[in-house]
Amino acid sequence: MENLDVIKPEKIVQIANEKGKDFTKIKTNQIRNFFAAILSIKNKVATMEVFNFETIETDIYLLKPKIAYAAGRKNEVEPFKNFIDELVAALIKSTDKEKATQNFFNIIESVVAYHKFYGGKDN
Repeated sequence: MENLDVIKPEKIVQIANEKGKDFTKIKTNQIRNFFAAILSIKNKVATMEVFNFETIETDIYLLKPKIAYAAGRKNEVEPFKNFIDELVAALIKSTDKEKATQNFFNIIESVVAYHKFYGGKDN
């Protein structure tokens, strides 16, 4: 995946659409549990007077073991784990961390929306 600070909005929608469709075997509550961690980080960013990536860097890295745990419990979560690992790596290697972080949030929120649209499992 390209650096998240240079990704275009249309590419975000394309990725989210594809991944939302790909992840329909994952239960909605599994996605929601992970999304809650994302929202926590997003809220932390929203309260910053000046964006400081170092404030959320640990939280971003800790998303990887959080999703790995879910993938260890349910095999169908493995593709989502791989996607998140790739997304975190793209964020970390980005130069403009503020723009990349916003795009990171946009991609994940859009994937969740498309997951719901394509009928992600409820049970």
